[in-house]
Amino acid sequence: MLGLPDEQNENSDTITNNNSHNINIDGQFTAEKSFDHVFFPTAYEDRTSSLLFRQICSYVQNKCLPSKKCGISYIKLLFPFLSWLKAYKLTWLPNDIVCGITVAIMQIPQGMGYALLANLPAITGLYVSFFSSLIYALFGTSRHLSMGAIAVISLMTGNVVNRLTVKETLTTMVPSLLNKSTIESASNGAIIDPSYAITIATTLAFTVGIVQLLLSIFHLGFVTSFLSDTFVSGYTCGTAILVFTSQVPDIFGLSLKRYVGPFNVIYTYIEIFSNLKKTNIITLLVSACSIIALVLAKEYLDPFYKKKIKKFKLFKNVQIPIPMELIIIIIGTIVSYLLDLNGNYKVKIVNTIGRGFRKPQGPSVTLMPTLMKDAVIIAIVTFAICMSLAKTYAKKFKYMVNSNQELTAYGACNIIGSFFASFPSAASLSRTSVYVNAGGRTQMASLVACSFLLIIILRIGSLFESLPKACLASIIVVALKGLLLQMKDFYTIGRVTKLEAVVWLMTFLSTVILDVDYGLFVGIIVSLFVVILRQFRPRTTILGQYDRSNAYKKARRFSNAFEIPHVKIFRFESAIIYFNADFFRESLLDSIGIDLKTGQQRKNNPQESNDMCLSFRSITHIIIDCSSINQIDYSGGKIFIQALKELNGCQYKVYLCQLRYYNYDVLQKLQMDKECSVIVTATLHDAVHDIQDDLRENHNNKLLLANTEL
Repeated sequence: MLGLPDEQNENSDTITNNNSHNINIDGQFTAEKSFDHVFFPTAYEDRTSSLLFRQICSYVQNKCLPSKKCGISYIKLLFPFLSWLKAYKLTWLPNDIVCGITVAIMQIPQGMGYALLANLPAITGLYVSFFSSLIYALFGTSRHLSMGAIAVISLMTGNVVNRLTVKETLTTMVPSLLNKSTIESASNGAIIDPSYAITIATTLAFTVGIVQLLLSIFHLGFVTSFLSDTFVSGYTCGTAILVFTSQVPDIFGLSLKRYVGPFNVIYTYIEIFSNLKKTNIITLLVSACSIIALVLAKEYLDPFYKKKIKKFKLFKNVQIPIPMELIIIIIGTIVSYLLDLNGNYKVKIVNTIGRGFRKPQGPSVTLMPTLMKDAVIIAIVTFAICMSLAKTYAKKFKYMVNSNQELTAYGACNIIGSFFASFPSAASLSRTSVYVNAGGRTQMASLVACSFLLIIILRIGSLFESLPKACLASIIVVALKGLLLQMKDFYTIGRVTKLEAVVWLMTFLSTVILDVDYGLFVGIIVSLFVVILRQFRPRTTILGQYDRSNAYKKARRFSNAFEIPHVKIFRFESAIIYFNADFFRESLLDSIGIDLKTGQQRKNNPQESNDMCLSFRSITHIIIDCSSINQIDYSGGKIFIQALKELNGCQYKVYLCQLRYYNYDVLQKLQMDKECSVIVTATLHDAVHDIQDDLRENHNNKLLLANTEL
């Protein structure tokens, strides 16, 4: 190791100053020039490759060549319902029955409404509710998720159906971003070929299911870790605006052109305001009555009703909401049928619903390559929404959910359902909340709901053919309240961190203006940019001794944290890697007044006070607190050592404290001991203690030298 001369700067002849903070330390310390003398490491060996090989062998043995015992465990893992069914108590059955009927009542209007949102026949929404609930009850690990159609996924499905069913013409194209086009439909919002639309939606569901199964097989559930809560909030709020926009024409009874692609929401509102004079008054009246009834029921009647029924022992721990959505569609259907609203007043109705199930039909293989991009997006968004709900309620009720098995369950729901005219499904926040409040204990409630839905599909569904679309649009709009209220998150997040607020705002605006697929990409890119920005320009801190203790805090933040005379304590609060290593060096050298161009101590600068210049010249020791440096890569290590050499060249004595062993290994492999002179200490307090002894020794030597000269 290279040594340094014992001479210090001219202002280092005293340890303390009458107007400055004195070093005050007690206790033993550890300070050595070698890391191995500070700590006594075991014979550490990097076994990453061998461990990975063992894990692969173990996986192949357990999954591909399972023993009889492992086979039973694998069956239980694949069919989680066997676990809760074995432990099922008959006392739970009444709660699950009540919960199942309550959820089924919600699924009827929501399923039909979200099917229309996806530009599909209303009956397909009931198919989605039935098959997804049934399949998830067998394969899912959450006991409380309510699967079926939801607004966000239905809107994304509807965009795909629109894009592939409308005809692009030169007169209707509006050039926009990324060489794509905003396309308007030549029809009045109606689907020209419902069977082709169903083929598109079912093929999309099948492709989504395949993507989810592949994510499960390769254990890639971690991809949703890149979707932060801020991103999800902004994205779902943006999609809620798009869903609301899509329902406005049905609420006003307008027949408008449909737009697909970037800026479609702008063109849609231009079209709406241009045609407001054509509003169907009867349709608007139906919408107003439905919305008012729903709002009054949810905001005022429901809390009063729940409070009253709690007096009954049966409902003491069960909260069953008023099924106002079902009441709306029943009353709307009866009034529409008796007054013939469609024939007399041109009120748009659901029309043909039919009875029973469609004949099973496979996906269109030729469409799958076209739908792959949309399928990947929907698969990731579905998993993010479902897993956030599943983890929330699993934590609340103290049980575990398996992310990879959840992916298998979602994939099975979409693949099997696609053969029966189902579009992509996901877990609903509103229905899951009702599921929990209604006392649901297990997925037995979903099986009860499926039984109820089966009766509706086979016998009763066709009775709703006279139902006005305005009723379903009103139900969807009111159901969006929770998502729209997420706009408050922007203010809440902004109070905590401005960068996260930028992520929310950019995700929200890009989703609303550019459409859901671009919104997803923009949101992820901005989120990653914020992460990189925080690493690219991390915080740097100058520490001071806190209230004469062994604690060290930011000197500028706390009035009772004082910088120690002749010592600069520098902390870099990030990993040192190739793209921020130069910032580390510049921040370190600048903190002690070294000119970055010349590598020498800066002369008096008119912009700097005399006290600051004097402070820079009086510094003799540099402590680098490495406690926040969790990684040093090759490029970062080289620049780190270069900065230490520059400090040595300016006659500073350098200490590294709280250096992690793997970072020390990197620096040693880069020959830090040969390139520069540093002292490694176990703790920051040890470094300060060693400096105290060093300064005292130098001070005594100078006094002795002065006395000798006299």
